[in-house]
Amino acid sequence: MNQPIRSNKEARQEVKDFVFENIHKLQNVYLAGGEPMLMRDNKEFLELLKEKNPECHIRVNTNLSTTQTGIFELLCSFKHVHWTVSVETIEEEYEYIRHHGSWIDFINNLDTINKLDHKISFNMLHFILNRNSIHDCVDFLRSKGFNDNTFIAGPLFRPYWWNMLNLPTHMITQATDRLKQRINEGATGYLKNSYENCLNYFTTTPWNKDLARFRKEIANMDQRRNVDSTKIFKKLFEELDAYTLE
Repeated sequence: MNQPIRSNKEARQEVKDFVFENIHKLQNVYLAGGEPMLMRDNKEFLELLKEKNPECHIRVNTNLSTTQTGIFELLCSFKHVHWTVSVETIEEEYEYIRHHGSWIDFINNLDTINKLDHKISFNMLHFILNRNSIHDCVDFLRSKGFNDNTFIAGPLFRPYWWNMLNLPTHMITQATDRLKQRINEGATGYLKNSYENCLNYFTTTPWNKDLARFRKEIANMDQRRNVDSTKIFKKLFEELDAYTLE
C-alpha cells in the first residue's frame, strides 16, 4: 500500500516532536548552523531544555555577532556549554568578512561568555583577506587570556576565488614565511598544529591561479554591500596593484 508523501515541513515537525518528547533523556546537544542565534526553534528548544534537563551538555557553533534573539542569554544560563566561535580577523576587516557583524559587539559578547565557567574555542579560516591579520586576531585573543589550545585554524578551500593560492607566488611566500615565524616564536598545541597544516597546504597544493576571479567577486560583493574593500584591505590591494603593473 502506498504511503502518503510527507512534506518537508511535516517531516521537520515530526523530528521536532520526537526530540521535544525525549528532551529529558538528552546528554549532549550540538547547535550548528547557519547561525544558531538566528534560529527561532532553538529558543523554544533551549527554554524546554532548561526546564526539563538543565544539566545537559551543549556545544554551539556561533560567530557571536547576533545576540538579540534571546538565545544567547539562554545559553549563558546553562552550566555546561562549549562555545566554538568563528572569527578570523579584527576590527574593520572583521566587519567586512562577518558582514552585519560589529567588532565591538563581538568583543562584548566574548567578554560575557568568558566570565562564565564555559569552554571556549576558536574556529579560524586562513585565506586571501586575512593572510596577515589572522595573526593579529590570534594575538588579540591571547591577550584576553586564551591559550594556544583554544585555536583551530585551517586554509579556506571554497569558494575557490578566496583561496590564498590565487595570490602571486611572492605573496604566498610572505604568508608561509609568517607561519614559519609564528611556529619558531613558540606556538604550541592546536595552534602550532594549525600553523603546520596551513603551511603544508600552501606549500604543497597544486593550483591554477585565478586572481581575476577574486577581483571580480570582491568587486561584486562591494557593490552589493556599498563598501570599498580596497580601503579596508589597503595593503593587500596595493601589493596586488603593484604586481599587476610589473
